[in-house]
Amino acid sequence: MGPLKQLALLAIVATFATLAYAQKRDGKSIGIFNVVKFNNDVCNADNQQMNGTCYTAEECASRDGVASGSCAEGYGVCCIITVSCGGSTSENCTYLSQAASTTPNTDSDDLNQQCSYSICPRTSTVNRIRLDLMMFMIAGPTEPTALDGTAAGTTDASRALGQCTGDTFQAGNSPVICGANDGQHMIVDSDGSSCVTALFTFGGGTVNRRYTIHVIQYESTNEMGGPPGCLQFFTGMTGLVQTFNWQALRTSVHLASQSYDVCVRKMIGACVICWAPETTGTQAASGSFGVSNGESTNDAAPGAAGAGAKSATGDNCGDDGGDNDSSDFVIIPSGKAPTANNANIVPGGDLNMATVGANAIGEDKFCGRYLNTDPAGGEADETVCSRVTPFKLGVRFDNYEATGAAGDAVEAGKQASQEASGATANEPLGTTGFSLGFRQFTC
Repeated sequence: MGPLKQLALLAIVATFATLAYAQKRDGKSIGIFNVVKFNNDVCNADNQQMNGTCYTAEECASRDGVASGSCAEGYGVCCIITVSCGGSTSENCTYLSQAASTTPNTDSDDLNQQCSYSICPRTSTVNRIRLDLMMFMIAGPTEPTALDGTAAGTTDASRALGQCTGDTFQAGNSPVICGANDGQHMIVDSDGSSCVTALFTFGGGTVNRRYTIHVIQYESTNEMGGPPGCLQFFTGMTGLVQTFNWQALRTSVHLASQSYDVCVRKMIGACVICWAPETTGTQAASGSFGVSNGESTNDAAPGAAGAGAKSATGDNCGDDGGDNDSSDFVIIPSGKAPTANNANIVPGGDLNMATVGANAIGEDKFCGRYLNTDPAGGEADETVCSRVTPFKLGVRFDNYEATGAAGDAVEAGKQASQEASGATANEPLGTTGFSLGFRQFTC
């Protein structure tokens, strides 16, 4: 053996001796080649509408995931994990999915037509779990048979309108929802240990159900999860907030028994937030705000001159103890209307100062056929602004809608006492819900 070969052999022996010594000292096996490690971050899948988690191919397979594209510079795969009915997951960035079907998947074949998912926090520091309803269509709530306030096939229409009497969905302690909710979201609190149950109940019938729900877990240090207690969280300078089952003007029926808060992250340098219907309503046209009927502000008897659909604020949006009162309203803390040229909103205005004067303190509750700050009952939509932080919109809908007797016809004045009635074919209804845009204004 030549001198060069002897030197090479000695070098190899020395290398293995060093590795053996390191293994003996640390108790760990060290390979000749380094193992590539990467974070299990969210990644973009080849499916443009879905995200995944970056795992090795083996890890993805062990989680019953589907590899869709690569990540970590090609060392990992973008793994899409979908949970089946009755299943449980502690993985972040998972999906609950049902292809369009009149016979959706359920936990079992018995008569209890439910599909449940158990979502468990992946770490003890998870405090918020977000469900993005990318696609969501199940049976809707009870609707009026016509614009006369009555509901089909019920003995007490007032207790049926807006109720999810067929299909339902609930996640954790969220309100029960149903109907069409594509693009909506809800975020529930987590204690870092208990699993959250997302539960569908199907009422039968020929409804074509479909849904794709993206589930994301947030650590307490991640502000994108939103403040605890907020069912929805928006992070932009502007945005659009809609009631569940919002579809279109006059055809939407807001859900009953809803009580939750919508929170908006205050942008740096912003001091005021303003809310306005996406579509403005007047007595001659439907708008995108219809929450109760503002009955308390209508002094004239139904059918008489002066009776009609209006807005209401403050105590006029509460139940005064009568059998036919609906206490549906939204909360915009100390809401005030902007003055000419937004003079009270711009920096230095009455509503945009560190110390707000008495004239800049408004009402909290707003209801009726229009969003309006007029205590006497406005008959057109307007913008409502607030300086109160954190920026928040409260939604409070009870389980009662003021309706008429079966067979009542649409007529002038009827809308003063029946939420689903309108004097004209285009007049706003009190059962619509809302589609409200918001905008933040700088200090």
